[in-house]
Amino acid sequence: MVTPDRIPSDLTLEIGADISPDRFIAAVRAFFGYVEEVGQMLAPDGRAPAWLVRVREGSNLIGVKPAPSAPIEIVRAVYARVQSGVGSLANGDIEQSGLNEAALRHLRALSDLTQADKKRPTPVRIWVEREPTSVVPEISETIREDWRIDYHDMGTVEGRLEVIQDHGGLELRVRDPALRLTVKCYVPEEMLPNVFAQFQKRVEIFGLVHYRRNGTPVSIEASTIDPLPDDDDLPTPEEVRGILRALP
Repeated sequence: MVTPDRIPSDLTLEIGADISPDRFIAAVRAFFGYVEEVGQMLAPDGRAPAWLVRVREGSNLIGVKPAPSAPIEIVRAVYARVQSGVGSLANGDIEQSGLNEAALRHLRALSDLTQADKKRPTPVRIWVEREPTSVVPEISETIREDWRIDYHDMGTVEGRLEVIQDHGGLELRVRDPALRLTVKCYVPEEMLPNVFAQFQKRVEIFGLVHYRRNGTPVSIEASTIDPLPDDDDLPTPEEVRGILRALP
């Protein structure tokens, strides 16, 4: 493990030695994805700060430094959330982490890499302003436990039909870009004509919804699929104001 004076930037990934090239690349991608996702969460307009890469030659240290245009208040918020998110999950508290599903997915990938080789675990640490926080195997276990399907109920999901796959039955995925949510949808054979008619369109699906413990929908067994207006079909703000002026 390295000492603070060797860290190349205020936000740095440290990966243990003797790691294969493919695992090293996977770790770097997960780290960049984690930082980027936290930045998007905290930026008021959803635009994450731009980062520049800093590498310590001859070491397994990959750092990122904010670009000059990055707002300093957002950068400091990213530093704090990156560090506190890892710490909360290491303590088994997924709600306190303040991370969305995409950020959790990247952090889970980093945690998985620490134990990919049972005989030779790979230590991983994230340094924030020269203070290290270990990415431990328990983080991945905490996330997986929370994401297990916990209950189900009748309900609806909305989104765009983007993927259709056949795995012994029809499976499609309904994606809501605004919520960054993708839900698997299972439909009976007799609904096939309606499914293909609505493919790549916005729909509302009613059926038995399966949820994770945190309330996030995972899948739905569809009973009905109804079309929703596309964004282009919705009235513009000017048209809405015109409608309101015409009301008595």
